[in-house]
Amino acid sequence: MYIDICERGESVRYCLFIILLAVGLCASNEGVVLQLQWKHQFQFAGFYIAKEHGFYRDAGLDVAIKEFDNSIDIIEDVVSQKATYGVAHSSLLISKNKGKPVVALSAIYQSSPYVLIATNPEIKTPHDLHGKRVMVTDDAVQSASNMGMLLSNGISKSDIIMQIHSFDIEDLIDAKTDAMACYLSNEPYYLQNRGIPYTIFNPQEYGFDFYDDIVFTSQKEIETHPQRVKAFQEASTKGWLWAFENIEATAKLIYEKYNTQNKSLENLIYEGKVLKDLALKGDMPFGHISKNRYEEIAKIYRLNGLLDRNYSLDGFINPLGLNLQNVRIGVLAKRGDEVAHKRWDNLAQYLNKRLDTYNFSIVPLDFTEIVQAVKNKSVDFIITNTMQYVQLERSYGISRIATLVNSDSENKYKLKEFGSVIFTRSDNEKVQSLEDLEGVSFGAVSPLSFGGWIIAYEELLSHGIDKEDLQLSYFETHDEVVREVLSSKIDAGAVRTDTLEHMAAEGLIDLGDIKVLAPKKYDNFPYLVSTKLYPEWPIAKLKETSDVLANRVFSEVISFSLKSDLAQKEGIDSWSVPQDYSSVHEVLKKLKIDPYDKSEITIANILREYALYFYIFGLLSVVLFGWILHIKRRSRDLKKFNERLDKEVVERTKELHAANEKLKVLANTDFLTGISNRGYFMRVAQKYFDIAKRNGTTLQVLSLDLDYFKNVNDTYGHQAGDDILKAFAKTITLLLRESDLFGRIGGEEFCIILQNTSFEGAATFAKRVCESIEKMEVTSGEHVIHVTVSIGLATMNDEESIEKLIKKSDTALYMAKESGRNRVYVMENHG
Repeated sequence: MYIDICERGESVRYCLFIILLAVGLCASNEGVVLQLQWKHQFQFAGFYIAKEHGFYRDAGLDVAIKEFDNSIDIIEDVVSQKATYGVAHSSLLISKNKGKPVVALSAIYQSSPYVLIATNPEIKTPHDLHGKRVMVTDDAVQSASNMGMLLSNGISKSDIIMQIHSFDIEDLIDAKTDAMACYLSNEPYYLQNRGIPYTIFNPQEYGFDFYDDIVFTSQKEIETHPQRVKAFQEASTKGWLWAFENIEATAKLIYEKYNTQNKSLENLIYEGKVLKDLALKGDMPFGHISKNRYEEIAKIYRLNGLLDRNYSLDGFINPLGLNLQNVRIGVLAKRGDEVAHKRWDNLAQYLNKRLDTYNFSIVPLDFTEIVQAVKNKSVDFIITNTMQYVQLERSYGISRIATLVNSDSENKYKLKEFGSVIFTRSDNEKVQSLEDLEGVSFGAVSPLSFGGWIIAYEELLSHGIDKEDLQLSYFETHDEVVREVLSSKIDAGAVRTDTLEHMAAEGLIDLGDIKVLAPKKYDNFPYLVSTKLYPEWPIAKLKETSDVLANRVFSEVISFSLKSDLAQKEGIDSWSVPQDYSSVHEVLKKLKIDPYDKSEITIANILREYALYFYIFGLLSVVLFGWILHIKRRSRDLKKFNERLDKEVVERTKELHAANEKLKVLANTDFLTGISNRGYFMRVAQKYFDIAKRNGTTLQVLSLDLDYFKNVNDTYGHQAGDDILKAFAKTITLLLRESDLFGRIGGEEFCIILQNTSFEGAATFAKRVCESIEKMEVTSGEHVIHVTVSIGLATMNDEESIEKLIKKSDTALYMAKESGRNRVYVMENHG
């Protein structure tokens, strides 16, 4: 049929056109090569879907997917551009540190599937592997997480019988080995199908949580083809999300087209379900790769001697900003867009650094634009004046998560309230008081500006001046109102407190040219003011913004605000828990402003409205009718008011509960080091002590004290001391299990409690802590500082209380210091 049609005159030319067009489209797609790090299996499913479903083609790419063979060096192939993109382990950083120009684009698996598996029922904990046979690869890099897990449980390489990995699960089943390094997505499937009991030891549960399957490319590819890199990543991500959403269909595709290992369809489905849990974790976008977390992984490589101390992550982690969730913070630009960016951009940059799953940005908006942004859900958070917050809360269900703490230029005052200043020119003789404003030209920012009009209007009303008594004009910004007054275009105006001082500090005005009307004074309030004070601006989340994200933002801004000197240095405003905004509601009710702008029904209103009818039908009957109508309507209004009040009480109770929960976290945490504070540590320690007594299990207590710490403070300053304490806490935290308790008792004194740990294991752990701290380097200013730690170890025996057990470890600590420091001293009666 095709030949018959094409043999006809015009049809021939048409067919040739179609063929040439198809060839041209194929030729237009850029050819790239993706090199996998293993054989075809569900581990690489997203790439197959992106290719087979045309996601790569739609992105203008023709992707060849190559499976691994032993002749391939993935890093070298990508660097030399034999392959455009590759898939590697977290150890890609080690190659970067050795001078290979590689760049990590994304992490497919947020947690590595690489684990140890034992089938021997006597092996219940990693510590039980002491003296046992263990099959791991001879690649120290690949084995780093498993070996780190063993070391954290007191097992070194010399404590186990290392066997060459056979990659044959039968060796584990036939007891030719006691434990084998395996993949969660593969070997457990075979063991389950054979009905063989097994135990998994996952490094993630012991603090060795590595990424796996890092998608990477060369620095040259980033520099020469950034759009191609972006297109490849977006198409691949689309493929991965489809694959995990449709596991069975994806497994069927792999089974039919990519099954070089001859896996069963059921095996591939099992693999997909396991890997989905490792790839899609929490609210993080797929493929996210964190610089902060990679720093923690790098520390583990360093401790294993696999990474130089001068390593750098600069330019290595996702330089194009792919796989980040965009978060937009709408800000009321009370002094214009430029000033808004200058004030708030540092906040966005700080959040980007701390919460590197997200890309925060500041969006300056005017009053009307903020309403539209909330209505259209085009922002995730807003920072606006208190009145507009109250209105948006009622209309769109936004909720405040923190209240701004405003600082003066010298950072002397921490202000959670603000007001309005009513002013004129200092040489304006006709305006000496608020009463003199009647009939004069007056400037305000906007009918919606709380500090730039509403607060001032409340004050004017209290002095008998209504807005009809003014020649009132509105302007776009507070700065413009000030300029209009000083240029004599208007007689007087109102702006938010702190506006005049900020403009003066910026050299825009001279405060000597300003005369404040009805000036007021408040304790610890440094700004010119004419009115009452009201709570500061809130940062609020939209109803659709996730609570997880809101809580993380709250936690970061609050913890940063606790370090006020750091906040000032970074140029970031401080925040507090949400303040009580009832006074804002009161002033809006008083002025009958939205949401309190509905007129009440009164007898006077009814009489005025129906006066003509009263004369016609008789005064008595009309009054009676009006009274009945009034009572009925007031009853309905009262019912609605009670319902609204009940709802507000419930909402306020929820808000206070949430704030209390957040404060509990802060109350349990040492603000400097981020670990348990003394109070929380002692409460949990008592529980550990009671459990150990009741169950007859072991409990080990380590008291730690940094050696010569006072000399560090005296020599390098207290900031250096703080840096050392934070580094000390982080270093030790990496060595702990989830069940271990670690707290700061006071100053440079710390304490650790180990549950279900033998005396030998605790002693080994304590020595490892000493060694890790001795290797620790802390850079503070121009100085690189080294410290050591002394440790006292005590085992629970017949002590009557946790306090006496800790006192015993304190005695051992004293002996460690007396015998030379930088060592562990053990009490002899360890049982």
